[in-house]
Amino acid sequence: MRDLRGISRGHGLRVAVAIAAIVALVGVAVRVAPSASGTTSESGLHVFAINGRHYGVLTAIHVLTFSGSPYAVKIDLANDAVDGGRQTASTMCRTTAGCVAAVNGDFFDTTPSGQPDPGDEVGGIIQNCVLLHTPEIAHQQANLDGQSVSEGLNWSSTVNVNGASVPITAINQELPMSYVKVHLPLAGTLLYTAPYALTTPSVPGWVTDEFTQVDGAASPTTINTSAELELVAQTATAVKVTSGDVDIAASAGSALATLQVGDTVTMTTTSTGGCDNIGGHPILLDHGVVAPIDPADTYLVKPYARTVIGWTASGETVIMTVDGKDGVTGATASQLVSMLQSLNVVTALDLDGGNSTTFYAKGRVLNRPSQGKERPVSTGLLVIQNP
Repeated sequence: MRDLRGISRGHGLRVAVAIAAIVALVGVAVRVAPSASGTTSESGLHVFAINGRHYGVLTAIHVLTFSGSPYAVKIDLANDAVDGGRQTASTMCRTTAGCVAAVNGDFFDTTPSGQPDPGDEVGGIIQNCVLLHTPEIAHQQANLDGQSVSEGLNWSSTVNVNGASVPITAINQELPMSYVKVHLPLAGTLLYTAPYALTTPSVPGWVTDEFTQVDGAASPTTINTSAELELVAQTATAVKVTSGDVDIAASAGSALATLQVGDTVTMTTTSTGGCDNIGGHPILLDHGVVAPIDPADTYLVKPYARTVIGWTASGETVIMTVDGKDGVTGATASQLVSMLQSLNVVTALDLDGGNSTTFYAKGRVLNRPSQGKERPVSTGLLVIQNP
């Protein structure tokens, strides 16, 4: 079971840095020189370890940096599907062309034992300019292309039904949903596209309208575009969305009930979140300003394994992981900020941590995951080398 406080965090590894020159520089978070332990630098991409002892962090810390082309950070979904189960970050990388490194992505929740385990994402996802998933709850987000962070995902999707504008409540979300401190009922107007791996709701009083895309343009939820849809069927049973279709589930009393098979509607989706956007918690730095740390948030004030993405003022991308054990070892939010500042990071978002923390590069997992092995996750961040 997962939540934003870091439930089920795992166990870590003390840093083993055996280079005497590094020990002499204890007052700074120092890059470890290339060695047989796996540090590498190639074509502008650097993978190295740092010594966090000066900040009170005694577990292994791994860092990846790059600036500009030919590298980029991209979001990957478990099994290439929203709610498509779980998959390790290393597997995501190995099965993606051009991938040279990967870490775990956003927080996710899991279904109770004995039921399907979709690994539903908590935050919003925009992948390749397509809005794939809307935030379940208030959640921080990172615009990977704009190298910026925000308190939430700015998005809107509406369907014009016979002149009436019907707002979409959620996109590709599993509802109803219940896990630690989160209880979301089946309500609103819910939109599903082909990447959704599960089925639409099937409860008394609810109807699913099945549309096919008429214009043959990009994905129907491509941000800042409109798509023309034709109603092809209406059903009260659960259905799985097929390629090229859009399914909208709502109560039988909604404006959608006025439609008949063959009618067309226009759907418009907008967002200022950029073409690649993923969630996390919390924002650590925003253009040099240290974000406030809630003293009541034990996930922030106690040490945990961490995964972070950030950027320097010059535009260098920095990805860092810290090994740790729930509430015992690893880094607190304050320690994390100090280490990021030592790397000249000015904007950063904390991603999922604990048992999920994974650092994959050079064809292997370089960190020591808390549970002793890599944990399958819902989303990953991949470093892609473009041709």
